[in-house]
Amino acid sequence: MKKLLTAGVALLSVATLVACSGKTASESSSKDAKSSSSKVEKSSSSESKSSNSSKSSANDKTKDSKKDDSKKEDSIADAQKTVLETSDEAGKSIITLYYKGDTLLVQEKVDDYDVSKVAGDNPLQSMKEAVARNQEKFKDLMGHGFELTSEYKDGIFYITNTIDYTKVDIKKLKEIIPTLNLEADNTISYSKAKELFIKSGMVEK
Repeated sequence: MKKLLTAGVALLSVATLVACSGKTASESSSKDAKSSSSKVEKSSSSESKSSNSSKSSANDKTKDSKKDDSKKEDSIADAQKTVLETSDEAGKSIITLYYKGDTLLVQEKVDDYDVSKVAGDNPLQSMKEAVARNQEKFKDLMGHGFELTSEYKDGIFYITNTIDYTKVDIKKLKEIIPTLNLEADNTISYSKAKELFIKSGMVEK
């Protein structure tokens, strides 16, 4: 239980990147508590109050999102897939790895945490703040092969993080995470990433 609770408050989604640097997720959680990535919130109330021009802007963002989804589909076309999971009474984390050969192409992580079961005085606020800190940290990559969203609904805090290694600026990613373990051709090894996730406590589905 302690592992997932720690993940809920501190690790969030983006710290899974560090797992590829030779650390396990649990080893990274305390060091990355201030660096998990941010939430791109969508407010339905603001959409209802928006003017015609802001609606146009929202439509543009929707089109951009569809383009991003299309690009991701291109990246994982004909790719193999592995799904890893860890869970306890506080919630669960699911990582989906898309790969070809030993090259990791796209990594998707979905977390959901029952806020009432996460330790701390105000776990929801702590998680939101951690997400916000990471939005700032990874802002130059957001929308460019890197997506992070979160949502609080019915007592559950959801975090979704997608990293398309075929689109993201690997050089900038390495600058943000100096310990990121890249292969000689600047790719991420699928087998090494999977091994480290399993060592951190995840189980292949």
